[in-house]
Amino acid sequence: MKTMSIIGIVWFTLSLFCLIGFYETDLEASSGWGMLGMLYAIPFAIVVLVKSNSPNSTSHHVSQELIQLAELKDKGILTEDEFKIRKFNLLNS
Repeated sequence: MKTMSIIGIVWFTLSLFCLIGFYETDLEASSGWGMLGMLYAIPFAIVVLVKSNSPNSTSHHVSQELIQLAELKDKGILTEDEFKIRKFNLLNS
């Protein structure tokens, strides 16, 4: 995602300069650069939309591990201090 964002910023800047530069002299070139910018922007927008709508598996994973730690503490396998340390490590990772 980071690479696509960098490419998008560079491409947008280049397209903007070409649009401004070609607008008065060559309208076809100006519109061509605009279309090329759209050809990049549309797939990028779709990828970002799909990534943002995908379920966040890490939060589910963390909550499951917290439940398991609590069960281990309740069964007496973990002490209160061990539980707190593991919980802290899990939440800060």
